[in-house]
Amino acid sequence: MAETLTIVTVLYRSSGMLAETLPTWVRAAHGLPVRFVFADNWPEDESAKVIAGCLDDDRYRYLPDSSNPGFAAGCNRAVAAVTSSHVLLLNPDVWLPENALARICATIEADPDRPIAVGLAMHGGEYVGIDLHPVSLFIDRSASAPRGPLGPSGGAAVFPTALFHRFGGFYEHLFAWGEDADLAFRLYAAGLRTHRLDLMLPHAGGHSVEGDNKLQGFRAFLLARNRLLVAARTFTWPLMLVAIPILALAHLALAARRARQGLLRPFLRGVGRGLLEAPAARRQWTGERFGFASLFSYLKVRSA
Repeated sequence: MAETLTIVTVLYRSSGMLAETLPTWVRAAHGLPVRFVFADNWPEDESAKVIAGCLDDDRYRYLPDSSNPGFAAGCNRAVAAVTSSHVLLLNPDVWLPENALARICATIEADPDRPIAVGLAMHGGEYVGIDLHPVSLFIDRSASAPRGPLGPSGGAAVFPTALFHRFGGFYEHLFAWGEDADLAFRLYAAGLRTHRLDLMLPHAGGHSVEGDNKLQGFRAFLLARNRLLVAARTFTWPLMLVAIPILALAHLALAARRARQGLLRPFLRGVGRGLLEAPAARRQWTGERFGFASLFSYLKVRSA
């Protein structure tokens, strides 16, 4: 097979989960031109030992960073170390069926120039890529949705490596939760459409914050802040003028939900921080932006 693939995984409090999932990756990669890069943002939990117990030294690279720069920065750092033509961004809490990587490699070989959104089965539902939503702006796209994905979800996303670099990868300031949507909007605005692969990978979801109230609050803060930063960065001014009152009403609804969850304070801090940081975030991206033409195109195109 001419094309090669590197699985890029960002780790944070992931050793227990990786001990379950990594053996399935190794089995799925048997006989295929697949390598691994791990960006470990919390090396003290000894994920390195789990990796060394499953993979030969020449099969992977391990990149520890105890400063925890975030998921977006971890992905960018790991992709920078890749020499293959394509990368598969894969969360550590995803299991791979034995035929999964063979199907992904075959899809790459048939259509090497487009991103690929791989399906994830989680929380009782099935999802493929990122979808546009009037309240939360971006959500996981239901596998039964009539439209194709806006772009791949960061939990299971295939990118041509050169394409990922050309678009600057993930916006690192977002840290986590929303960086894949930011890139999806930018890709779609530039005319790049994502291939949907209805291969459903079992996904635990949320392992890095599970059982930790402080981290749950941090997640609520980031989602609130990043929603505003993604809109500021990727929307054209005409679309922004229409989106602002919609987002204002949406945040009232979201505030009520966060209050019921006991997460209102970090949510409000995130909204405030997003409003303060939006101008700088907009200046950071100077490429194509998602406007009414992109929006109408997305709404009318049905999934193949």
